Amino acid sequence: MKKPLGKEINELGRDIRKIFNYHLDGYSLGDGQFKILYEVFNNPGISQDRLSKKRNVDKTTIAKAIKKLINNGYIEKKKDEIDKRIYCLLCTEKAIQLIPEIKRIIKLENEVITEGFSQEELTFFRNIIKKMSKNINIHLEKMGE
Repeated sequence: MKKPLGKEINELGRDIRKIFNYHLDGYSLGDGQFKILYEVFNNPGISQDRLSKKRNVDKTTIAKAIKKLINNGYIEKKKDEIDKRIYCLLCTEKAIQLIPEIKRIIKLENEVITEGFSQEELTFFRNIIKKMSKNINIHLEKMGE
């Protein structure tokens, strides 16, 4: 019997994360933290709430990841100058120096997972992924009604 498609997709996602885990070993970055770090780098001053919405990750998970990133010296929090209740997230110099390595690994990941595929196959695959995501969102919207 064939595996459920969702299980195969999850396994592929874990395999892809192995690339980052291997190459970022030694930087004290856990799974997914580099994505948050990269998002903060690309959106300096972003709030945790906005980051949570942008990454589509719950606030508790974001808060834990931010805490680890702060403890490891990659991110700092500063109070917003206009709304003192909000904290803005900024990359430290340590993080900024790591960004070229993260970009290199993102490029490597893309090269590894797309090796041997034609542009037509990749376009077809991306369209399938978009359709699957749309189907999930439609289903969840119906469930919320």
